[in-house]
Amino acid sequence: MNTVTSGSTQMCWQLHIIDNSYGSLHKTLIAVEASSRFTVFFPVVLKLTVDELSARLTMEWQWVLAESLRVLEYMPRSDIALLLDRLSQLNFDVAWVKNTDLSINGHISDAGLWVTQTLEQTRREELTPEVALELAIYLNGQPKRINKGKDKVIPVESLLTYCQLLISSKQTAQQSEAEPAESNQQLLAPINSIVYLKR
Repeated sequence: MNTVTSGSTQMCWQLHIIDNSYGSLHKTLIAVEASSRFTVFFPVVLKLTVDELSARLTMEWQWVLAESLRVLEYMPRSDIALLLDRLSQLNFDVAWVKNTDLSINGHISDAGLWVTQTLEQTRREELTPEVALELAIYLNGQPKRINKGKDKVIPVESLLTYCQLLISSKQTAQQSEAEPAESNQQLLAPINSIVYLKR
């Protein structure tokens, strides 16, 4: 039960799978990003391997982020496309651990209630992709309390800020890698122009 946070070197998600109703064979996977509390839902139809789950989560959170930004009118489509392009260039090593961060767990429980109540009201056994997206967009646009209720975040805004930080960090790292080569060339250049005088 360790606290998990996302940073410049790791992006943490907590995932839980819930029954859509008591004794139901239909299930929903709820994924919540650690720092922003951004939530993604996807119906579970078949068993997934860890690699399949990793690929699916990567695809789903970026798609839900893009749709949330579009529907909630945070960014024009062209800027969203550019953001997705830059996010696709970020590479993280994936590691899975068994852990329950209780501060995130509360948000997952709330999201689970939204799933079961939505299914009950619509008389469905499972979330369709469209309903899962609508529900995620709605919840990601609502203020959420974090840090034991001291602070509020709007998940879509918070995740957007975090993604921009990741992109900026990558660009800074690339510039830092390029600078030593350039500075070495600058140091070497005067040496070639030295004139040695012998007596």
